[in-house]
Amino acid sequence: MPNNPSSAVASERTADSGQKWPYHYSIYGLHLCSEIPLPELRAAQPAPGEIFVYRANLKPLARGLKRVGNRLRVTPSEALLIYDQVGLLRIEEGRRITFDVPEDLPAETLRVLILGIGLGILMHQRGHLVLHASAVAMGERVVAFIAEKGYGKSTMAAALHARGYQLVTDDVLVLDEQSDGPPLVLPSYPQLKLWPDALAQAMHTMPDGLPRVHPAIDKRVTRVPQSVDRPLPLAALFALRPGETIQIRPLSGQEAFLELLLHTYTRVLLEQTRTLARHLQQVGYLTRYVPVMALERPPGLELLPDVVAAIEAFMQQERA
Repeated sequence: MPNNPSSAVASERTADSGQKWPYHYSIYGLHLCSEIPLPELRAAQPAPGEIFVYRANLKPLARGLKRVGNRLRVTPSEALLIYDQVGLLRIEEGRRITFDVPEDLPAETLRVLILGIGLGILMHQRGHLVLHASAVAMGERVVAFIAEKGYGKSTMAAALHARGYQLVTDDVLVLDEQSDGPPLVLPSYPQLKLWPDALAQAMHTMPDGLPRVHPAIDKRVTRVPQSVDRPLPLAALFALRPGETIQIRPLSGQEAFLELLLHTYTRVLLEQTRTLARHLQQVGYLTRYVPVMALERPPGLELLPDVVAAIEAFMQQERA
């Protein structure tokens, strides 16, 4: 018998051709096989899997481990996480996400963890630079937004989407480094999470009838009809900041480097996963090829159309 309580299941299932899994999806250019429905993702035809999501008995792994935040154990190939009133989540080798949660846990709550922190860590394990950012495609180029929580990353993506631009990702930006040139942004899934006021102002949509991200949180989830389904080059990064007027200005190399470190999705795991050196190299590469701009604007949503116009004008200049 294997020591790892889920390894027997994992080895059996990852060797499978993919035909026996009930649900198949495409995410970040990879084929995901799941034993539970993940309706946020793009459905795919059955095929050999590259990512596997399923229930496993993780409690034996957690016994005796010291908790630091939501982390029980993190190594270069594994992350074991615990969440109060939710359960355990394990991400392994850039291939598997297993969960051990109560049967009566709302499916939406579990999916938020799998599709957010679960896939974010998994793509980090696969060697990608993962940023806490939202992004849209303006033609064949991607613009992304980084900011502190609550500063409007999703709102900016929603406002640009309402102008006709395709959504690339909301919250988790996964980059694929190229040998010569800017990184490619890997396609995520067609969904935005917005507070009711931002939903109404940015997308002219009322929140009534839209599901909440969690029963106790008023933020809503909305699927969008237009989203990117292929890798596209990253053309610009905007760091959202408060200001008295709408202004776009370049950050110095050092400012840009620190801003990207701050908004790394897996920042707290870099030392434990022994990937800090790799990550610093990836951030340096990104700042060489992609302009990082400060986007300052007054608080509130009233000037959102003007902010969108400023971004469009900047990108037109960049193209010239």
